[in-house]
Amino acid sequence: MRASASRRSLLPVVIALSIMLASCTTDGSSRPPTTTAASTPAPPPPAELCGGPTTPAQSLWLSGPSGAQIYAAVVGTGPATAVFVQQAGPTGVCGFWPYADWLARTKGVRSVLFGQCGTGASQCPAGNPADQWRTTTTAAVTWARTNGADGPITLVGASAGGVVALQVAASIRPPVDAVVDLSGERRWMGLDSLAAARRLQVPALFAVAPGDSYVSVATMRQLHEAAPVRAKRLVVLAEGAGHGWELLGGAAGSDWSPLAVRVAAWIQGRHR
Repeated sequence: MRASASRRSLLPVVIALSIMLASCTTDGSSRPPTTTAASTPAPPPPAELCGGPTTPAQSLWLSGPSGAQIYAAVVGTGPATAVFVQQAGPTGVCGFWPYADWLARTKGVRSVLFGQCGTGASQCPAGNPADQWRTTTTAAVTWARTNGADGPITLVGASAGGVVALQVAASIRPPVDAVVDLSGERRWMGLDSLAAARRLQVPALFAVAPGDSYVSVATMRQLHEAAPVRAKRLVVLAEGAGHGWELLGGAAGSDWSPLAVRVAAWIQGRHR
């Protein structure tokens, strides 16, 4: 009886030690607890992060690599869906937000925007940025496909996001319906745009401005020529038109550019 009582008295200690060991990695660092729906705060409204948009929007968390919490926003309704892949930097979903708002109000396009790891409200463990960006982009497309996408899905990426958009468009199955690359570099974080362009099987639109310090017209022409698809287009804008999402215009109340109108048509399935 005394031995049994001793074993019972030790039981809480054993349980406590087991919990402590389970919460540590092999190198001794503390592992964050598993996030549950009850402990995850509601994602902030897009207008709170970006300001300005007039169209009602939904915000949500997407599951990312290794338990990452990816901030995402959905604006607009309609059969055509655009999944926007941001350019590198802290702007996150806000860079494409004004354009997505305009698409919702004037074109009947539904847009899915999300903050890549390391930007905005998204929270991710340490990892390879190139792998994380591709994985989260694939997750956003999958979410769009299983949550109300009744028509074409188009990947639209700017700068580094253009590189990633090409990678995902060339590999995801089932495929997206089209891809748009705004000033995507030749290489980024080990990702090769030319190799991806050669594997494309969907309509592809490329755009660049002369004098861009990150990507040349010659590079974008090379990507355009490498894409083995009939429906493809290279748009070269005026000198100084900007880089990435700047090519669309619409900044500080200015008009949207002819490229913005063309990208909208591309998203809606008019590939010309």
